[in-house]
Amino acid sequence: MKEPMTTMFTVPKLPRLCRWCAVLGVTISGVVRLAAAEETTNYSARPALGELVLGGRALTPKLDLRAEANGETAYLGLSFRPSELPLEINLRTAPGGKAPVVRLRSRLEGLQDEWQDHDSQMYLMLRFLDRDNRPVGSAAFIRQGESPGWGGLPQNSRWHRHTDETVVPERASRLRILMVSGGVPRTTGFWTIRRLQLTALTPGPDTATERELYKLEHLRGSGLESVRGNPHGWVRDGTGLNIPRLYAHAEGNEAPEPLLALVDVEPDNTGGWLMNLDAIAPVLPGQRLRLESDEMYSIGRGHDAALSFRMLPVGNYVFRAWATDELGRPTGPSLRLPIEVRPPFYATPWFRLCGASFVVAALLGAVRYFTWRKLQREVQRLEKRRAVDEERTRMARDLHDEMGARFTQISLLAGRALKSAPADAAVQEPLRNINGAVKELAAALEEIVWAANPSHDSLEGFSNYLSQYAGVLLRDAGVRCRLDIPTLLPPRTLPSGLRHRLMMVVKEALNNALKHARATEVRVQLELDGDRLRVTVADNGGGFDPATVKRGNGLNHSARRMEEVGGTCLVESTPGAGTQVRLNVPLPTAEEHA
Repeated sequence: MKEPMTTMFTVPKLPRLCRWCAVLGVTISGVVRLAAAEETTNYSARPALGELVLGGRALTPKLDLRAEANGETAYLGLSFRPSELPLEINLRTAPGGKAPVVRLRSRLEGLQDEWQDHDSQMYLMLRFLDRDNRPVGSAAFIRQGESPGWGGLPQNSRWHRHTDETVVPERASRLRILMVSGGVPRTTGFWTIRRLQLTALTPGPDTATERELYKLEHLRGSGLESVRGNPHGWVRDGTGLNIPRLYAHAEGNEAPEPLLALVDVEPDNTGGWLMNLDAIAPVLPGQRLRLESDEMYSIGRGHDAALSFRMLPVGNYVFRAWATDELGRPTGPSLRLPIEVRPPFYATPWFRLCGASFVVAALLGAVRYFTWRKLQREVQRLEKRRAVDEERTRMARDLHDEMGARFTQISLLAGRALKSAPADAAVQEPLRNINGAVKELAAALEEIVWAANPSHDSLEGFSNYLSQYAGVLLRDAGVRCRLDIPTLLPPRTLPSGLRHRLMMVVKEALNNALKHARATEVRVQLELDGDRLRVTVADNGGGFDPATVKRGNGLNHSARRMEEVGGTCLVESTPGAGTQVRLNVPLPTAEEHA
């Protein structure tokens, strides 16, 4: 009767007398325990690689004999790219001498931090029966892996309270509770349970009403001092009758308590505890049930296992596996398989270096090309400007030379005619008018030539001409001239169109001051404020009321000319306080001038 127990749990290596006392104590007290000193497995085994499948291609793993000498089952590493995945690893148990089937655990270091149990399950089931005890349905509550608080051995572990709920199916009138392990997948492990309680829940207006259907607090029966004892209300079921056992658990100084347990070391068999027919609990269809229990377990897969890695980041990994006993304790050396996931060619350092070099070369080429294109455009702009300037210079020279000579000839002829003409006013007056008109035309021609000549396309050229023109005009009219023009001006470009329009508006303002204002003093001021040029013409004449005076063509033309170059013309006047004409225009940039 004690043979199954010794298969799973070993007696500590004590002196012969102590060992006999320990065995006697177990027999007399009825305690079937896992002592704290029983931490050595009674068999040895190790994992081995079966078949490796990489991207559908089977590989034969080769042992690394150098690492084998260090007491480790090591294989030569794998090296592949992510495009070759998935990787399938098949594990099997390699026995070391006389070894039963054991559990397998694995971990991919670099990706997984904890040891992984493979697919395996034990079940706490509710099997529903009709009035004739024929099955009409079931509810299975899965247990897998390790229970919360598991410490490697049952006596080192904490109980965990499980609560599961289900609904009674149609035609069900009673149920049986089944605690089962095994079959497919190949399950191995340890599971014990206590304080089992089944409750029926009836919903109410405020809270659900609970009715106890079954409660198992302490086992009663015969032979409970043995792992093969017969607890009242429960029978063994399945093909592996050694799997359901009794386990005696003691807490502190309390007396040992026999409990229902499953100790599965037969992965190809199934076995469990089934509630006896005389302990069947009655139920009603649609009734909601709650099953509660205190449990501790460690459940894994035995004999063989298969893993699949479909995605692995680039890097170096080490696949490790352990063969363990049913409690998860290693039974021999581990398995080691290095794995290298190489980066794709486009992620390799040499490819990145080449790519970076290509990008840098492309950027340098692009910068050089755009710089060359910019220089070409600048050269074309300068060539175009030079051609325009040459044409303007030629036109100004031709006008000055040809038309100036003609006007000079006409003026000389008019003077000679005036000298030889009789003293008759009717004859001399037209000749004087002709002579005056010729002089005015010569002055207008001089202004046109000045505006067309590119050598005067500067702020300094404009200020010099403005000073000369205003000084001569006001001096000849007998009006005092005050010039407020900076002596040092920045080298800013002033296109001919802008210079011409400014001078036309200034001439109009000066003429109005001489003809209409009867001024005795005129002030001409030039200011540079950033990128804007201000010209002011102010007199001390009689002034006028801008709201009542009729605006003539001169003022309208002046405002329109300033609008054409993006500027403004503001006329301020007060009767008896003189008039001010303020011109404000933006100076063009080098690109706009081009």
